[in-house]
Amino acid sequence: MNCIDRRQLLDLHERHAAALVLFARQWCRQPDDAVQEAMIQLTQQSPPPRDPVAWLYSTTRRRAMNLARAERRRAEHHRRAAVLREDWFTVEPPESLDTEALREALETLDPLDRQIVVARVWGDLSFAQIAELIDRPISFVHRRYHGGLKTLQRRLSSDPCKRVSRP
Repeated sequence: MNCIDRRQLLDLHERHAAALVLFARQWCRQPDDAVQEAMIQLTQQSPPPRDPVAWLYSTTRRRAMNLARAERRRAEHHRRAAVLREDWFTVEPPESLDTEALREALETLDPLDRQIVVARVWGDLSFAQIAELIDRPISFVHRRYHGGLKTLQRRLSSDPCKRVSRP
């Protein structure tokens, strides 16, 4: 026999999957993924292991540990990225501009509107350049730019010092 057949795999899954998930939960937050990966790997074993149940436990544990390691790396990466994240504004803004409030307001804009507003206001790109950049008509860019500015102004209008306008 070259590899495990479907009936055997279904039987193993039915009898041991719940316990394997519980076993994997000791190491990671996605125990179902660890078990599924182990089951898939079992189907690829040729010849199949002599004791498939013991093999599944061993492989599930290894998979769960790998998933946990990946979770830790991802969390550390996100933590470092948040700390190292550059400010939106690298030049000293006028005192009347609350850059934190403006950053928050920019983040609430539709991504395309934000791209257009930032390219126009801070990138000093023309409407024609932005239209080419995003592959849309100039009239579309112009409309979305002014709509984005109005949205920013509404969001920041509670404090007149925070108002945004294009000179």
